[in-house]
Amino acid sequence: IKTIMKGGGVAMIGLGESDTDNRAEESIEEAINSPLIDVDISAATGALVNVTGGNDMSVSEAEKVAEIVQGRIAPNARIIWGAAVDPSLEHKLRVMLILTGVRSKQILGPGEHVRPHGGVDIVR
Repeated sequence: IKTIMKGGGVAMIGLGESDTDNRAEESIEEAINSPLIDVDISAATGALVNVTGGNDMSVSEAEKVAEIVQGRIAPNARIIWGAAVDPSLEHKLRVMLILTGVRSKQILGPGEHVRPHGGVDIVR
């Protein structure tokens, strides 16, 4: 985590899970597309991807998740990924994703100032 986070700028974390025939694709898409925040990951500079599945998970499924992430972020981004087996997740694939260097209109970064809006003070 430290390798990806150090100097990485604004970060996001995403979680996804699927038990369908397309579980690799669906779980990473769910992790990337959080309904709570609109984030542009195309310029992400780092990614930490953890794939966990049951005994039926294949290495190629875990690789597929990492490949999807690689195709969606900056070409020179650092990607660290790993896979683990959890027998309780039989027929399921769970993805945890941390991305650094992301952009969003909803996230303020260094040097951006928040002005009081509508009589409400915003504290950072």
